[in-house]
Order: sequence, then C-alpha cells, then structure tokens
Amino acid sequence: MKSSVRKCSTLVALIIFTLCVLCSCDNRKEAVNLQQPAAPAASPPAKDLRPPLTIAVGAMLSPETTRVYYEDLLSLIAAKMGRRAVFTQRRTYAEVNEMVRKREVDLAFVCAGPYTEGKQSCCMEMLVVPVANGKTVYHSYIIAPKGSPVGSLADLRGKTFAFTDPQSNTGYLVPTYMLARRGETPTSFFHGFFYSHSHDNSIQAVATGQADGAAVDSLIWEFINRVDPALTGKTKIIEKSPPYGIPPVVVHPDLDPAIKKQLKTIFLTLHQDPKAVPLLEKIQIDRFVEGDDTMYETVREMSRWLKERGAR
Repeated sequence: MKSSVRKCSTLVALIIFTLCVLCSCDNRKEAVNLQQPAAPAASPPAKDLRPPLTIAVGAMLSPETTRVYYEDLLSLIAAKMGRRAVFTQRRTYAEVNEMVRKREVDLAFVCAGPYTEGKQSCCMEMLVVPVANGKTVYHSYIIAPKGSPVGSLADLRGKTFAFTDPQSNTGYLVPTYMLARRGETPTSFFHGFFYSHSHDNSIQAVATGQADGAAVDSLIWEFINRVDPALTGKTKIIEKSPPYGIPPVVVHPDLDPAIKKQLKTIFLTLHQDPKAVPLLEKIQIDRFVEGDDTMYETVREMSRWLKERGAR
C-alpha cells in the first residue's frame, strides 16, 4: 500500500514538474517576442517654422456660411505660399478693422465702409478687388417679405428694420443716407431696428418675419438666391441703390513688401488655376483684379454728408 502511495506521489510530482517546465517555456517565449526589435516608428513631421497665413473675413456672411464657402479657397491661397491658413472672423466689422490695425492678420476681406475708415486711419491698404458678374460694383438692396404690401422704403415707416452692422456700407450707411435725404433718421422713421451682424442673417430675419424690411448687400442677396432660392423667395427687392465700389481684400500698409507682392500675384492669377476655378465659382467671383481707391469716393461722400449733419 505504501509503495502504491509513493508511486502515486511520484507521478503527481512528475506531472506538476512537467507543467511548470511547459509554463516556463511559454513565458520565456513571450518574453523573447517582447524583446525583439520593434519596427521603427514613423518620424515625427519636421516642425514647420513658417508662420501661418492669417486671414480675416468681415461678417458680411454669418460665420457658418463663410467657413463653408470660403475656407477651401483661403487654404489654397495659403498653400500657394507654402503656408497653412488660419481663418478667423469676428462679430462686427470694427473688430476686423482692429485686427488689421494691430497686424493680427495678414490680410482681410472687408466691406467698402470699413475699408474707407481703415484707409483714413492709415491701417489698411487695398490689395485686390473681386470681379463679380463681370463688375467691380455692388448695390444696397432694400428688401421686404414676399407677401408684404410694402413696395418701397417709404412704406416701412413705423415698421421694424434690420441693419447689418453700424459700419456696413450697404447694410447701414446707404439706407441711413436715404432716410437722411428725406429728413429722417432710423430712430424717427422706424418703430424699431436692430443689427443682424451679417447680410444672410438680415435676409433670414425678413424671410421669417422678424423684420419688416432690411438693407442688404446685393452680392450676398444674389449669392443666397443661387444657393438657397427658397430663402430669398420669401423676400422681395423693393429698392436698389446706385452702384458702389465692391468690397476689397486688404492688408496692413506695413506688411512685408515681398509677401504683399506674392499675395497680389496669387490673387491676380487664381482664375488661371484649375483648382481655384471651382472654388471661385462657389463664391460667385469671376476673378480678382487691381482696384482703384477712387472707387470708394461715393462711400466717403455719403459718410461725410451724414457726419456734417449729425446723422452718423
């Protein structure tokens, strides 16, 4: 009996020893695998020492719409300079002007009104201007709801009106001038008014009944009319202003002359680049050309006339 127990114990010990050896082998195998030379890791990209190209777009369109339609074009422009684009937008035109003045951006797309103010304060220089529908001018459209009996600006007396921005040419200066010529001010003429801070927001306000009328950039209304005709279809144009110089692309006068020259060359030749053509078409710009500061003299005249009479 004792012999049988000893044999059994020996057998059990042998089994345990064998299992330990096997487990030990497995562990050694795993350790070897972990210690094998790893595939070389991908080298981190070299740090780009070139500063990004910072671009501001005035709030002519809401931030969401601006990004959708402008971002690819701005990225292409930056890429042509071997840089990456940093896009920025502010709620008001004055904020964008201040960014240009402080040289926080390399270039900016601004409205005609802010350009004349920026030029006067020596912080803006015109780089190029866009050509839209074969022209370098635009208008202020006075709009009202499609089904409204309102047929002219005069019919909006006592109504609610949407301006775009206090510095906007077509969205504030022009309609204020139109009222001033009639001996009125926005406060005396309208029951109430507000600032929408973009032309597409003003169109939306009229289309949805938040405003009985609005003054908007003709280029923006025509642009929205092509991409979202259901929205503009809820509005109607009741008056159209004379033409004014189209909103320009500007830089700070002290921008490095070499960079300024490179940017101008890129803009003036964009329409020749197959990659840029569809992006220009997307924002309904034919091409960019060199502008002339005298294009904005009528804007300055309106502003001066209003200031002399305390209407601005």
